[in-house]
This record gives sequence, C-alpha cells and structure tokens, in this order.
Amino acid sequence: MRIPLPFQIGQKTVFLFLALGMALSASAGELKVGTVNMMKLLSGFHEKKAAEAEEKVELASIEAAYRERVVAIKAVEEELGKKKNEFNDPSLAEKKRKEIAASHQELAATRSVLIKEGEEFLQRQRRSLNQKMVGMINDIRTKVETAVSDYAATLDVNLVFDESGLTSSRTPFLIYSRNTVDLTDAVLKKLNKDAPSPVTVETSGGAKTKGEVPK
Repeated sequence: MRIPLPFQIGQKTVFLFLALGMALSASAGELKVGTVNMMKLLSGFHEKKAAEAEEKVELASIEAAYRERVVAIKAVEEELGKKKNEFNDPSLAEKKRKEIAASHQELAATRSVLIKEGEEFLQRQRRSLNQKMVGMINDIRTKVETAVSDYAATLDVNLVFDESGLTSSRTPFLIYSRNTVDLTDAVLKKLNKDAPSPVTVETSGGAKTKGEVPK
C-alpha cells in the first residue's frame, strides 16, 4: 500500500515561503533550519511495520477465503460438464434428457450466483481492509508528525523542512540548505523506543528464528 507524503508540498509552498519570511523578520539573528526525512521515519517506525505485517496476514486470509469459493465454482463446472455429456448420449430417453437439461440449467444458475458472490466478496473485503489501513496509516503519520514537532521544539531551529518531499515535477523540494540540523535519526530513535524486543523462538526442527514479543 502506497502511503501519501505527510506534507502536500504543492499546496503548501506559498505558506512555507510566507513562514520563512516571517521567521526572517522576527529573528534578529541567523535563521536556523532543521530537516527531516519523513519517508525514512515512516518506513522505519515500528508501528508502520506492524501495520504492514497485519495487512499481509489479512490479505492472505481474504485470498484463502476467495480460493474456497473458486473451488466451489469449479466443482459446479465439473457437474455441468457431466450433465452435458449425459445430455449428448444418443441412447438417452427423452424424459431423462429433459430432466438433465433442467438440472443443467439449475447448475448454470448456481454457477452464476457463486461467481457474482465471489467477486463481490473479494471487492468488499479488499475495500474494507483498504479503509482500515488508511485509518491506521493516518494515525501513524500523525504520530510521526507530532514526534517531529515535539523534538523540534527542544532545538534551536526556526523551521523544519521535509527533505524527502517532492514537487509536482518529482524533484526534491529542498535542494540545498546550509548548516541545517537533521532531526531524522533522533526522532526515529524516540519513535521506536517502545518497539517490541526481538525474541528467539525455537522451531520444531531445532532451528532458532527471531520474532517480536507479542503485545
């Protein structure tokens, strides 16, 4: 799932330059700028990694449930094939032929219903998961932005720019800044200070793998 950048650069460019102008006017000394790589913070935040892992598990569950429906459809299609072969038997009595034709029609209707239900199920489940993930990612993004703001407030900086932000032409918004303070690693450390500790789990074959302490 692609995560939108936390700052809509194209819409906030004017605001940023106004803020820069006000900061220059308000400060008698040198303007001090901080930078942060929001993409690195989002990708390295343990809560986002956990959300991605949860998404993979739920996607796998949805796909498994859908495959069960596909198996049921194939079973009906096999029965349709058998009915067709029976119907084409030249030695078949007319009464029996009509019964087979009626049964074939019912199976065909069942197949159509199963196909429609399967497609709707897949779309509905994927849409629901997507909405859930959007909400989770928005919460995670808010936590990251808050962490940046809180940490920046402890430093002697006037403004903080996202160095990973791109303009509409896909070029870096912040190309150069002299003597900037990079907040990225310090903020990432604070974000992950409560991350679950890795543990060693011994499998049935005796091999050891690392996992996370369940919450």
